Amino acid sequence: MLSVQQAGKGCGEVLASAHWVKHLADMSKNTSDVIIIGGGVAGLSTAMQLAMRGTSVTVLEREQIGNGSTGRAAGLLGQLRGTTEHTRMLMDGVEIVKELEAKAGVEIYVQTGSVRVAETPDRAQEITDLVEMGHSINFDIDHIAIDELTERMPYMHTDDLTDACWCPTDGHLQPAELAAAYHKVGRDHHVRYENSCPVTGVILDGNKAVGVQTPRGEFHAPVIVNAAGPWSHLVASLTDTTLPAAALGHVYLTTQPHPDHPVDRLSPGFRNRHHRIYGRPENGGLLVGMYGEDCPVHDMSILPADFDMSAMKVRRDDINLALLIHAAQQRFPWLNERTPMHITTGIMTFTPDGLPFCGQLPDHEGLYYCTGFSGHGIVQSPAIGLIMSELILDGKSTYDIDSIEADRYWDIPGFLDREEIQQRCYTMQGSYYGRIEGKTANVKQKDT
Repeated sequence: MLSVQQAGKGCGEVLASAHWVKHLADMSKNTSDVIIIGGGVAGLSTAMQLAMRGTSVTVLEREQIGNGSTGRAAGLLGQLRGTTEHTRMLMDGVEIVKELEAKAGVEIYVQTGSVRVAETPDRAQEITDLVEMGHSINFDIDHIAIDELTERMPYMHTDDLTDACWCPTDGHLQPAELAAAYHKVGRDHHVRYENSCPVTGVILDGNKAVGVQTPRGEFHAPVIVNAAGPWSHLVASLTDTTLPAAALGHVYLTTQPHPDHPVDRLSPGFRNRHHRIYGRPENGGLLVGMYGEDCPVHDMSILPADFDMSAMKVRRDDINLALLIHAAQQRFPWLNERTPMHITTGIMTFTPDGLPFCGQLPDHEGLYYCTGFSGHGIVQSPAIGLIMSELILDGKSTYDIDSIEADRYWDIPGFLDREEIQQRCYTMQGSYYGRIEGKTANVKQKDT
């Protein structure tokens, strides 16, 4: 028997028999092969990949397509990661984006190259390890002399640096253009998009998810994908499922063009993990963000139904902004609290290990998760859309996805209580740039 699970309402009957004819008509109109909850880049990429394989897809977005976390993203694309498989996913993602640019007729990927810099022995060893790993998979990366780095980035303080690495094929993705391209190609393959259509309930047939409830009525499909970003743990709770993800705040700044410190459009992106900052060129200025030890924690359940992330503001005396400006000043001494700048703030979906959830959980057949990108949804979305389409249509992926499987924390004590989950995610965010990567760091961690 069908049941509907809704927030705060439990189970109820589907529809009264007096409205059965209308119900059948609505079912026919609102039935597809796959329903995707959430119109950010992860959901849009998944919808596009599914549609290109002949699958009928409906995307349900609570606000406007691309207007949540996607619209607040910085978009850096650094392909080198702590493991070869994660690096390969991002390398393949660049190729997917290039194909997408051709199909959509828009520039999405700005190839600037990128650098990582080191000013401590541990960070220098980290760079050595990652360069070696990159070479092992034929990834184009190498050490760069500090003098050459100074020439490429004359606006950056380099006197204290001991090592750096250069990846010429890195750059950044333009979030709005990426979302628009996914949307266009998806639409060309008959994806149906519904804006201002929040999901309020999940319809179950036993333990199988078969549809959702919305203010516009029911939508039905044998496969439902929860790609709701910061709201994804609330969507999971509609089926009494605990998803170990938390909604955490993030802030970055973008300076106005500085006459004494010009930043060329094709200047490299950068990561300075010792100071926990990252950045790239933006409209003649410099974009700088930070994964600090502290960040705001958001309770998505108390936000108003019409909450619009694009309207979020941050006070100029906010402590997290002050910490960001101080950290940025260590690498760019000309930048201070009086520098003309634009401040962007938004909400990320963090997980206890900083890796996304992709796939099904054991409790409900047909209900997939595609969320928890921990600030990297833009750059991961090209490959993630492909991975999700493989999992849904083929039952497996061509990638090794053990580290991002949705059930990796399933039923494990310590990952079932919302307060404890939130603390774990908060701690992970705080150590995101603080921890050392690479094989040497891994050996030290095993020793301890």
